[in-house]
Amino acid sequence: MTAWFRQAVFVPPPACVVADELGYFARAGLEVETVLIDSSTDQRDRLLTGDVDAAVTAIDNLIVWNSGGADLRVVAQIESTTPLRLVAQASVRRLEDLRGATLGVDAPDNGFAVVLRHLLGHHGLPPGAYEFEPVGGVRERFEALRSGSIDAAWLGPPLDELAQQEGLVSLLAVEDEVPDFPGQGVVAGPATRQAGRGKLSLYLAALEAARDWLHATPDDEIQDVLTRGGYGPASARAALRTRPVSLAPARAGLECILTMRDKLGMMPGQVPGADDLYDGCPLGLELRS
Repeated sequence: MTAWFRQAVFVPPPACVVADELGYFARAGLEVETVLIDSSTDQRDRLLTGDVDAAVTAIDNLIVWNSGGADLRVVAQIESTTPLRLVAQASVRRLEDLRGATLGVDAPDNGFAVVLRHLLGHHGLPPGAYEFEPVGGVRERFEALRSGSIDAAWLGPPLDELAQQEGLVSLLAVEDEVPDFPGQGVVAGPATRQAGRGKLSLYLAALEAARDWLHATPDDEIQDVLTRGGYGPASARAALRTRPVSLAPARAGLECILTMRDKLGMMPGQVPGADDLYDGCPLGLELRS
C-alpha cells in the first residue's frame, strides 16, 4: 500500500531529486508530492497546520519559529553546507558597491538573511548601510533581480547559474566564507514526528539511500540524473561539493548559526541550544561532533 507524503521546498534539493528520479521514494512505499513554496512563513504555516508532512529549509528558521512556540525540529540535514551565492546586478563590481543598495530576502530576521548580515558586516558593510526587502523565496528573488527591483540577493542552484548566464554577477559564496554554516535541513512538526512517524521514517530512509548513491556513484552519472531533474552543469557541480556525509547534522553547524545570531544581537528571548533544534528519533541518528 502506498502512503502519501507532502514535502514543501523552495527548489528540490539533490537528495530529493535523486530519490525521485531513481525510484527510492516509490520503493519505500511513498507517493511524494513536492509543494513549491514562496516564503519561509508559508512553509512554517503549512508545517503547523499539517498541510505538509515535512519541509526542506534553512535550519536557522527554527530559531525564530520555535521562539514563538512552534515546536518544529530538524530531523535530517541534506547538504553539508549551503551552496548559496550572493548575486547582484551587472553594475555591482564589489561588495562595497552594495552600500545604499536594496537586498532581496525571504525574511529580514531569519533564515539566510542572518548569514547575509554576518558576511556583509565582515566585509565592512554594517546594518544601516543597505536595506533588506522581503520578496519571498529563491524563485521570487531571481525574478526580482531580473526585473531590476532589487540590487542583490542570495540565489542557489540552479537559479544562480541561470542568473549568471543572463549577465548578473556573483559576489561571494557561503561555502567559501563560512564552511561550518549548515546546509538545508528536513524539518517536521510534532504531528509528523509522532502520529506520522512511520511515513517520516520511510521518507528519510529513501533520502538516506539517495545520499549513499550520491557518494557511491561516478560524478558523470550523478550529473546525468541531476540534469534530468532540472539542474545545469554548475548546479550539479555544487551538488557534488555539498553531498552530506551523513543525514545527521553536525553540532558545529548548529552552533555556528547560534553563535552568529548571538554576535549580531539577534537571539530570541528564549535562547535554544543545539539539542533544542534537532530530533534524530525517526532514523535513530545522533548529532555529529
